[in-house]
Amino acid sequence: MRNDIKSNFYSYLNYLLEHSTLDKPLWNKEVLIGLKKAGWTYIDGCMMVGLTTLYLQTKDEKIFEYIKNYISPLVPEDGRIKILYYNNYNEFTSTGRDSDPCNEAKVLFLLYHKTKEERYLKAIHYMHDQIKNLPRVDGNFWHKDKYPNQIWLDGLYMIQPFYAQWEKEFNHSESFNDVVFQLENCFKLAWEESRQLMVHGYDGNYRNPKERMIWANPENGHSKVVWLRACGWYEMALVDCYEIIEDSILRQRIAGLIQKTIAGLLTYLDPKSKMFWQVVDEANREGNYLETSGTLMIAYAILKAVRLNVLDKTYRKIGEDIFYGTWDTYFKQKEDGTFTLGGICIGAGLTASKTDAYAGTYEMYIERKIVSDDGKAIGPFIMAFAEILK
Repeated sequence: MRNDIKSNFYSYLNYLLEHSTLDKPLWNKEVLIGLKKAGWTYIDGCMMVGLTTLYLQTKDEKIFEYIKNYISPLVPEDGRIKILYYNNYNEFTSTGRDSDPCNEAKVLFLLYHKTKEERYLKAIHYMHDQIKNLPRVDGNFWHKDKYPNQIWLDGLYMIQPFYAQWEKEFNHSESFNDVVFQLENCFKLAWEESRQLMVHGYDGNYRNPKERMIWANPENGHSKVVWLRACGWYEMALVDCYEIIEDSILRQRIAGLIQKTIAGLLTYLDPKSKMFWQVVDEANREGNYLETSGTLMIAYAILKAVRLNVLDKTYRKIGEDIFYGTWDTYFKQKEDGTFTLGGICIGAGLTASKTDAYAGTYEMYIERKIVSDDGKAIGPFIMAFAEILK
């Protein structure tokens, strides 16, 4: 690891942890500006999964205690975690089905194994029930209720590693086939051979002009844009599921997906910065920018795939170069001596609209707010760092 990395990384991380609370987590920009309510969110999940990865590498019990103290108030004795959903009327509701909450649920396994508290076990099963209740389209879980019959790459990361871990620990791995099928099926539904990339989303209603989303290609249901973070979510889903699923034949199938999608992405890597563009395949288009969260997700996925012998060892330098390139581009020291990680898209989603011409356009992806120090980038930043430590 480069000499300038380790101490500055921990200085940055410790500052975030020391100055964050459940109500005001410094890494959750959507909560801080009022787009989301504090509580059980996939953004906090990114942070907690990142810390879990670092804990498992370093065995630093202070990190585990932080995770436990942060998550504990959110898990009641009956395990029924309170989740707030955001509906299509710009309102919060406590009823709904959604892939996003499963991300933070991944840390429940560590908490249960370490503490043996029954509420964590109950919460694991409660979250699994949420998954099983999600409807499916063309074989894959919907992304969420508010987006009927849609598959987003995001949802594969939110759900499948949790689903696979639950199967491994509580169901004799019986549904590993379903996990791998959904990973493969998403590839089949969202891959574009001509670009060697996966688009952000798929609309299962694309054959019906009355039900089809405005952003969906009427020939295949594809959204128009290749969004970097969506690609990153999918790559992390692949490597995390590969690690959990120990069946050699199923692993071979996941390995093929990793190898093909990483090869496609690397043809778009910016040679100077060693980063990827917010809209991956339109580097020279006005408004496009090098984006941190998706780049770090891919760095993590490459480094982990090398460690798991899915990618050749020559890829390790590529993964490290991507991490260091992001560090050099966006990790900066401020005047007060603290550090900041910039260049992060706050969020970008497709919609359930059949009429909004802005939905799913290039402009929508590049005009979303760019922020610093958001968990969607800090989580994979920590995970990539932990892989480099290994």
